[in-house]
Amino acid sequence: MNMRRNCLRILLALAGSLGFAAAATAQGGFSCGITGSAQASPILFDPFQPGGLPVTTVTLTLTRVNLAGGAKTDVANFYLQGRDGSADGAQIVPISVSSPGNVSGSGTGENIFHNFSAPKPLVSPASRTPSPTQRFLKLSFNGNNEATNTVTIVFNVILPENFNVEATQNLPFDAYFGCSTSGGQGTNKQEIQGTVLNALTFPITVLSALQASYAGTALDFGEVGDKTTGDVLAAPATYTTPTTNHVRVRSSGPYTVALASQNTYKMTFPGGVLTTPTNVLNYDLKFLGQTRNAASPSFTTVTCQRAGVPASDADILPVVATLKEGGQGKLVSPTYSDLLTVTITPLLSGAPSQQNCPAL
Repeated sequence: MNMRRNCLRILLALAGSLGFAAAATAQGGFSCGITGSAQASPILFDPFQPGGLPVTTVTLTLTRVNLAGGAKTDVANFYLQGRDGSADGAQIVPISVSSPGNVSGSGTGENIFHNFSAPKPLVSPASRTPSPTQRFLKLSFNGNNEATNTVTIVFNVILPENFNVEATQNLPFDAYFGCSTSGGQGTNKQEIQGTVLNALTFPITVLSALQASYAGTALDFGEVGDKTTGDVLAAPATYTTPTTNHVRVRSSGPYTVALASQNTYKMTFPGGVLTTPTNVLNYDLKFLGQTRNAASPSFTTVTCQRAGVPASDADILPVVATLKEGGQGKLVSPTYSDLLTVTITPLLSGAPSQQNCPAL
């Protein structure tokens, strides 16, 4: 009896849809400083695109934070940072400052974004000045009139390849401030230091995108022509494929995974009849916590949490097959096989029922 190739081939299919996440909402409530965003059409950015996002000019209109009673921000020193290390590698360079009122700026031409764990510049007291070793933007609001409340800043934004932020429709950054106020009911200048979450929002849509691949070999059971079903069932470890065979996914947002078997989890030879027992070899397939076979072929699509964009963050999803029949009594053929199709689709970040898929 010769059944030299008893294996399962895996075809990885990626759905072509790309979704967007909901926009982040800027949070205020800080005593002084600035907030702002652009009204322009979003720039679409695929975090997997080679070379990342090249130099892109973004114009933001910023508004200073004023207090009740007439006190106003007169100086705001600030730099930008992500909520965690996922945004590391971004470059945000203010190149010009203008205002309908009396506002001046210094620190242009320097990258004011700082990696999460990197040393930070000193922005307080507000009298401090920026430099190439102390990279922040200094805005001086030299008036109390309405026109001086707003300032327009032109930024050059560069995002690296494999930029690891979550898919989002607008890209916000936290601002770390050292600022001062003047005017109002008090006559003394007040120095304040703090953070405004999502203070500056850039019109950059980070797409929900993914890359996926199959890593490993064919799920091959080897020669079983001389084995009875009892032989196979008595040695399950021998007829179970290694857990090192896996689907590997990198993503900026959540995703779904679906699985289908061409022959409903039966291996057969070319021209074999699936309803004829002597033409098939049954097997079990375990994937994402589900075991599927000819008796229970319906795979429930799984919604997975965001994997992450860098290669080091990839989700590893093992695919394990176990043979359930021996080859004795089967029709002789050099090839018994089946074709598995794994379909992976990126989703909106707010998709329900997300699971930690590598843990399944």
